[in-house]
Amino acid sequence: MTKHNIKIIVVLFALFSNVTAMAKVDYWPTQAWKTRSLEEAGFDRDKFQKVLDYVWEDEGNHKSDAFVVIKDGYLVYEGYDRGYHPKRKHMFWSLTKSLTSTIIGAAIHRGHIELDALAKDYYPEMNREKAKDVTLRHILNMSAGFKFYEENPINIALSDSIFVYYSKKAYKDVAKHVASLEMKYAPDEQFNYGTHQPMLAMGMLKKAINNPSIYDELPWELLFKPLGMKNIVFERDLAGTFLGGSTGWGVAKEYAKLGLLMLEDGIWEGKRILPEGWVKFATQTVAPALLKKKSEDGEMRLNVESYGAYWWLNKKLPMNKTRPYPSAPETLYQAMGFRGQTMGVLPEQNIIIVRMGSDGRKPKKKLKRDKFYKLLMNSLKPNGVTK
Repeated sequence: MTKHNIKIIVVLFALFSNVTAMAKVDYWPTQAWKTRSLEEAGFDRDKFQKVLDYVWEDEGNHKSDAFVVIKDGYLVYEGYDRGYHPKRKHMFWSLTKSLTSTIIGAAIHRGHIELDALAKDYYPEMNREKAKDVTLRHILNMSAGFKFYEENPINIALSDSIFVYYSKKAYKDVAKHVASLEMKYAPDEQFNYGTHQPMLAMGMLKKAINNPSIYDELPWELLFKPLGMKNIVFERDLAGTFLGGSTGWGVAKEYAKLGLLMLEDGIWEGKRILPEGWVKFATQTVAPALLKKKSEDGEMRLNVESYGAYWWLNKKLPMNKTRPYPSAPETLYQAMGFRGQTMGVLPEQNIIIVRMGSDGRKPKKKLKRDKFYKLLMNSLKPNGVTK
């Protein structure tokens, strides 16, 4: 064999390795998840039962509707309650935001839009003081600077997250309405979680594509069909813009595929769906504006946890005394939503959990995520066989 041939083989191996070396699964669940027992997956069954006892407890507190656990790409637990089953769609609430992040990432990879695209280039309403420098990156980091209160502390019906959907000014073209909202800060100056910014992101994508027939099918073409997410609904406003903030519907087992895509660094069946570096940007890099605050005083609850690009992180911020979820690894990232919707991805443990629920708003009516993760981590055998 000549040196030239050896060099070619080395190059081909390197290219192949870039796609497959990091794979954490030995098959792709596009059609269906394969199953393993808890013991085969490295769980202690008795300790895992404590996880289930908490998730499904019936004491008038939190209410779980669906719960699935994926380990090493295999389904190891699946359960439903309150009339839900594997094919009955559940409202995602703000799990939709993480879905939107992934669609935007896939669209960037296809060249439909750029991460640092200026919002004013698509919405002239943004061509004004404090707004003219806002980019898609700022919007994904929830740091565009709009004056917006996601949850009214007195009455949720008075929240801006309600008015942005249903007010007379908003409902016909939600993204355009968001672009006209009052600016309180310059971009990257203040983190402010809100349903409005994913709406603007999806509006920018629609304007960038400038072809309704392509835009209408884009989530399915880029993400849902490749991953085999069949039982899914993604609602739109009267202008045809996908409402990327909270109005997705689907089933737990299919949403878990989104977690696996992230674990695989945006690769599915050997094909790159998300740009290189996207998963790190979205799920491990804290939004810069969150690093500027030194104290939680005066901050809304939603603005004191670490956040990436429409994914919740588990990093300790300068304003925090501890990580948001001390019982879970720092590398944990989550899609989270109203009424207890949760998808947790634990990269080091190669675990994905999806819990869909109907929790109340008061703390005692909610599943405590840190308690859940403590039970889950305790249920793993120290040297459990996982292959």
